[in-house]
Amino acid sequence: MSVTLAGIHGVGQQQLGRHQLQSQWGPALLDGLERASGRLLDAAPDFRLAYYGDVFASFTPASGRKGNPALDLDLTEEELADLMPAVREAVSDAELAAAETAPVKGYTRAPRPLQVVLRALDRRYGQHAGGLYLGNLRQVRRYLQDAELKAAVDARVREIMGHGKVRALIGHSLGSVVGFEYLRQNPETELRAFLTLGSPLGLRMVRHLMPDPHHRPGNAAVWANLRDPRDPVASAGDLSAFWPGVRDLPPVDNGGDAHSAVRYLSKREAGQVLIESLETVGP
Repeated sequence: MSVTLAGIHGVGQQQLGRHQLQSQWGPALLDGLERASGRLLDAAPDFRLAYYGDVFASFTPASGRKGNPALDLDLTEEELADLMPAVREAVSDAELAAAETAPVKGYTRAPRPLQVVLRALDRRYGQHAGGLYLGNLRQVRRYLQDAELKAAVDARVREIMGHGKVRALIGHSLGSVVGFEYLRQNPETELRAFLTLGSPLGLRMVRHLMPDPHHRPGNAAVWANLRDPRDPVASAGDLSAFWPGVRDLPPVDNGGDAHSAVRYLSKREAGQVLIESLETVGP
């Protein structure tokens, strides 16, 4: 199997699988390449997706609950202590005050202080943004804290990266954290590009939990980062503020689904980074 481009998906994909997600990413990749190249393309480069959603579904967290934490607001005290500052990081005091006095809507199963922050996130980033943001943070936290789960996820990436000559690695959402960890743990791997989309890497909680947050992967010739300013998961802003040399691309507008992987992938900015990592583009 030849792999030119490899990808790592984000959170909340427990009910899907590698083939389903790859069938979504493939056309979006081709659209981004086509927009960047300025010509019609009949086929995308060889691409494989590292799938790990079922790992989260099969590992039981310390709370004893299985399944998707993004759908569960029953946080343990330890989770709440870790996540509250991280969720609070994405909104201002004024936005919190406005959410505090607004009619109570949604998130009523969450502790009261968390309810207010989640509603503030919805007001700033759009409906369901608070749940999306919290779900992302919970899975990122589990990945970085549960050594057995992390090893299983990392193994899925190594399996994909071990086939053929990968020129570029794409990480969306939690996948950008997993991709960072792959590059850190495999310094012998050389890539032309590491492309991160809608990344939570800049968030304080994420950097605090990372094994070596000061490490900047030197085995990727280019690390490019793309974000939508209305994507709450990427609310920490440009990654070059934390890792010098990151190429922060001009912000994009993903419309009503700011965190969508396929909307990021189909952008000209993403396609241009990938074109630069390839010797040729086309059938």
